[in-house]
Amino acid sequence: MINYTKRNVSIFTLVLTISIFIFFNLIVSYFTVNPVKSTSKVQPSNEIHQMYKTQRQFVQENKNISWRIQIPKINLDAHIKEGTSLEVMLNSVGHFTQTSKWDGNIGLAAHNRGNTCNFFQEIKNLKQGDEIIYTTTKGKKVYKVQTNKVILETDWSYLENTKDNRITLITCEANRREYRRCIQAVEIASYESK
Repeated sequence: MINYTKRNVSIFTLVLTISIFIFFNLIVSYFTVNPVKSTSKVQPSNEIHQMYKTQRQFVQENKNISWRIQIPKINLDAHIKEGTSLEVMLNSVGHFTQTSKWDGNIGLAAHNRGNTCNFFQEIKNLKQGDEIIYTTTKGKKVYKVQTNKVILETDWSYLENTKDNRITLITCEANRREYRRCIQAVEIASYESK
């Protein structure tokens, strides 16, 4: 006959809790290593398939695309597409359509977390004087970072046209929905294609 003392009940509860914890972790580990395979014959669309490619794969596949941004300090090399929709920024840096593509102020946006391609993940680490290289079919421009600041999400003044040639990078601020990270750099060299 078993005596149900407080000590015995406590030991039994502890053993049961540990057993359940181990069992749960074994199940989770099994399904992580051996994911359930779909029996569906429906093939995912090309857009969904591309969503799961890595940032590095996109860069490798698009090395010959002539519209791109490179930031050596943060090892960024990404292609640019027109627009800033979610679809565009799934796998590229987006261009604000209301801004210039060559002269004046060029505005670009990209994700920095939570997506397959987070091209602007490290721009918060840029310092004054760091280089940004922008390439189009017209040629190549080199910029030096002048400003790295947090702005209100409603502040569009940094995307207004300028008399000098600039590039402006905009991305979200982690856990601060009403703010954006803004990097602005001024052109120091320009090389036109022949």
